[in-house]
Amino acid sequence: MDPALPVDRRADLAVAGGRIAAILDPGTEASAARTLDVSGLRVTPGFIDLHVHVFSGVTHYGVDPDPTCLARGVTTALDAGSSGALTFPGFRKFVIDVSQTRVLALLNISALGMVPGQETPIELGELEDLRFCDVPLATKIIEANRDRIMGVKVRLSHFLAAGGKNEKGALLRAREAADAVGLP
Repeated sequence: MDPALPVDRRADLAVAGGRIAAILDPGTEASAARTLDVSGLRVTPGFIDLHVHVFSGVTHYGVDPDPTCLARGVTTALDAGSSGALTFPGFRKFVIDVSQTRVLALLNISALGMVPGQETPIELGELEDLRFCDVPLATKIIEANRDRIMGVKVRLSHFLAAGGKNEKGALLRAREAADAVGLP
């Protein structure tokens, strides 16, 4: 089944290099190094998860991408702002570049990324100080990682933004960074 084509039928699949190379009528002659009978099962393209946090061990919401995503048929995941400009290099090195799951990201406007908030014993939000929202640094990191960064994220929550006083300033900085690089 592939809703993008749209295809929803019984078929034989030819796979080359880990990707579907052809959709064939059942019983079509083809040479294969290996065959796998998946009769009665549904074969689909990998799913895309548009909101995950996969910076495990760094952000309080983080999970490991491969056991969490691949095990559920997700081959591409969009991390929704776990890392900021100061933490993205580590996120790229230790998560994006080593995961089998294709990980794309929104860059948090807070250079710290997602830090403990109301959900953890230390109630400190990433927008507690607007100095964390460094637009030039964010745009520099985005430009250097355009293959993986798809946009800018800002979490506007009262408890993350100094009791709400930094929400508007953070939003304006996020919009400024996004506009500067032409991303959402």
